[in-house]
Amino acid sequence: MASFSLSKYLKKRKITLRQELWIALLIVIFVGFISSVLISTNSAKSYFSTQLYLKNVDNASSLALMISQLDKDPVELELLVSATFDTGHYKRIELQDPNGEVIVKRTFTDELKATAPQWFRSIYALNVEPGVGQVNDGWQQFGTLFIESHSQYAEQALWESALKLFFSFLIVAFFACIVSAYFLSRILKPLDDVVYQANAFGEKRFIKSSVPRTFEFARLVQSMNQLSTRFSRIIKEDNKRLEELRFKSQHDELTGLANREYFGATLEAHLQKSKDHAHGALFLFRVVNLDRVSEEVGRVEMVNFLRRFSQMLVSFLESNQEHFSENYIARISHSDFTVLFSDIDNIQAISERILLMHQSFVEEYKNVKLAIPHSCTYIQKDDTRFDVLKRVDELLKAGNIKQGVVRAKIVENKQKSNLFDDADSWKSEIESALDNQTLEINTYPVMSFSGQLIQSQLGLSLELGGKLYRASYYYQWANRLKLLARLDWGLIKALVAQYNAEPPSELISVELSAQTLLDDAALASILTYLSAFPDLASKICFDIRESIAVSEIEIFKDFCEQARCMGAKVALKRVGPEFTKINKIQEFGLEMIKVDSVYGHNISYSQDNQTFLRGVCTLAHSIGIKVVAQGVTSQDDIDTLINLGFDGVIKE
Repeated sequence: MASFSLSKYLKKRKITLRQELWIALLIVIFVGFISSVLISTNSAKSYFSTQLYLKNVDNASSLALMISQLDKDPVELELLVSATFDTGHYKRIELQDPNGEVIVKRTFTDELKATAPQWFRSIYALNVEPGVGQVNDGWQQFGTLFIESHSQYAEQALWESALKLFFSFLIVAFFACIVSAYFLSRILKPLDDVVYQANAFGEKRFIKSSVPRTFEFARLVQSMNQLSTRFSRIIKEDNKRLEELRFKSQHDELTGLANREYFGATLEAHLQKSKDHAHGALFLFRVVNLDRVSEEVGRVEMVNFLRRFSQMLVSFLESNQEHFSENYIARISHSDFTVLFSDIDNIQAISERILLMHQSFVEEYKNVKLAIPHSCTYIQKDDTRFDVLKRVDELLKAGNIKQGVVRAKIVENKQKSNLFDDADSWKSEIESALDNQTLEINTYPVMSFSGQLIQSQLGLSLELGGKLYRASYYYQWANRLKLLARLDWGLIKALVAQYNAEPPSELISVELSAQTLLDDAALASILTYLSAFPDLASKICFDIRESIAVSEIEIFKDFCEQARCMGAKVALKRVGPEFTKINKIQEFGLEMIKVDSVYGHNISYSQDNQTFLRGVCTLAHSIGIKVVAQGVTSQDDIDTLINLGFDGVIKE
């Protein structure tokens, strides 16, 4: 019954090729070891038996000759036989007359002190034939002499020889195992690479491996590398096609800036995020007398002017990034340009700098009498897209613009925070909430279209001024004050405290900021801390923004590897304009991509965006990545996303 159970256990148990080879190798070494010991011991036994028999024969012949030359006095015969018996380690010396009667006989009856065990002596007992000699008396036969040596001495020597052979072969077997382990590791090294590559394929990371010299492994690796190359080529081609389609549908062909439709969706998404706390501003630039450039100078010069003007705005934004978090620039009509700023405090200062830049630029076109006025306004919490655009447009119309003049019209409608107005107060309150653990985890479900929960996306609410506020309220200040890494650490500790006792069945989505990802100490602290809770770590999916994955591709790749080693997963968040710039996305093993709400908003009315997102879904699904949309609430948009191949939606 026990053997039957063991057999069933071994059948069910999975065994690796390395283990099988080791078992085979150990069996060979064991069989060789035992057979060598047995063969050598049996050879020694045969040798000892032969030598003892030869000794018996020689001694019997010598003693028989000696007796033949003596007088056959009984006393002398007794003395000679006894003297010989006492000095020769004999078991029996017997002299018989021709009739078989015993004349003289000496036999050893005591037990020798030997270390050879009884089982060995019984197996390897030496049954040696006695030596026989003929004793003559003149020309007549006097008798027959039998001499038999004592075999226990030989058996003791055989035991000692067997022990030496056993330990000698044991040492040889031990060194054979060491040498075999070395060569086995050399032989199986390519197999480790093959297994690693196969596991990577299972984790949706289509990587390549170096081709080994072993013929069979080389064929396997070449086939898998071909598969990886095919995926890479398909993804590269799809990325190129998607990027061309995206750029054509979302950008102005003449200047390369975002077009009106894309900017409208971006502004709408920004306004949705400003419901809790408005933190942006909108600038509108209008080129007056643009058509006169085409009429008096030529269309080519007008095109050059627009491109130079666009590039000048882009360069200005790049050189003043410390005054805002994000910016979005677009050409929304023939002569109108707009810039959306996120987290900007002083639009007056920005406006003055732009005026100086435009003043020198307009002077180059005095003969055409160009004017580039602009207006700007802060975004209010309850603003709609129509409200904001109408406000800046009316400011320009009421600006009394003159030809050849650069002017700005600003509405100082900045909303004051109900809590704090200075950076020190914000920093103190945020740090106090983290230190005192006055925070709360918010859960946002990521649902499939069939109603199944895919994962739970977590956010962190802080108690500021005695009231809990969601991340959208304090995020911009935390970003400006370089506190995002501390917030990520606070969220991780709160997550462990809440879920460690009973890890959830679904994935938990946690966003890590760029500040954390770029801070080696902060990232190491989070990953090391979570590694102490392996069951919980296997349920975590880290969200990383697309912009970070593009700008810090090597850091992102290393992070994906570290997360994979601890059992966690990685997803891309706010995926959109730079998705096609992520090189070798098939090697990261991503779990999910979350498309930015800019693309999901009013998707049912945008054929170009539908084509782009359908391509994104096809590309992602080809390498096993789920695709969900952020911030989509319209049922028409949800129905469109289903048809495009999305897996779910995040209704924030």
